[in-house]
Amino acid sequence: MKNLINICIMLPILLLVLSSCKEKSTDPENITISELADYYLVAEHKTGSNKLFVLSFTKDGNVVKANGHLQGLLRMHEASMENGTFNFDYNSDGKSMYSFDLEKGSDGNLKLKSYDFIYNGTGGQLSQAVLVKKTDAFSFTNKMFWVFALAFQIETPNSTDVLQWLDGKRFPVYRLDNIGFKSNNDEFLGVLVPDWKINGQSAKVMLVERGDSVFIGVTE
Repeated sequence: MKNLINICIMLPILLLVLSSCKEKSTDPENITISELADYYLVAEHKTGSNKLFVLSFTKDGNVVKANGHLQGLLRMHEASMENGTFNFDYNSDGKSMYSFDLEKGSDGNLKLKSYDFIYNGTGGQLSQAVLVKKTDAFSFTNKMFWVFALAFQIETPNSTDVLQWLDGKRFPVYRLDNIGFKSNNDEFLGVLVPDWKINGQSAKVMLVERGDSVFIGVTE
């Protein structure tokens, strides 16, 4: 009987401790902005002349900079996090606002819970967005990517990166770290995505935007 009484006394305490631990493991306030330096975000707009949005992060001492790439455009802001939500005001005028809600999985990696792009007060303007760990970005040098019957690859002749299409067209490009590239004339924006949804199926792709179109390059 005494043991039973002790169990009854300890059980609520044990449940309280377990509940506290569970809440702590999923508490968005445990995510720090410095953790985002190991990741990048890729999103696709539903409408507009710019379709792809690539958001990468760099550390400068104790400061984390967010680099927002659109085709032919770049905005750099100091990054901050509030309750697991990262916001990026592209033109710093409140009109083009990206919002990403994050959580930390049991493995310690960050996950994207939800996302939105709000333009002039109207949201729901992204068709898809993913959070990618930089170490998951695979090498793309001299790797062939197929867009239907056409293919392209990034070559490096004479230490200069070139976007080479199978039809013979060549464009000088510069790299966005190990995650993608931009062309010198702002004609192309490319980004690696190890887990992009195509008709409900995940695929390892290189997304390439030219004009107002996004081409999905698939590799083996």
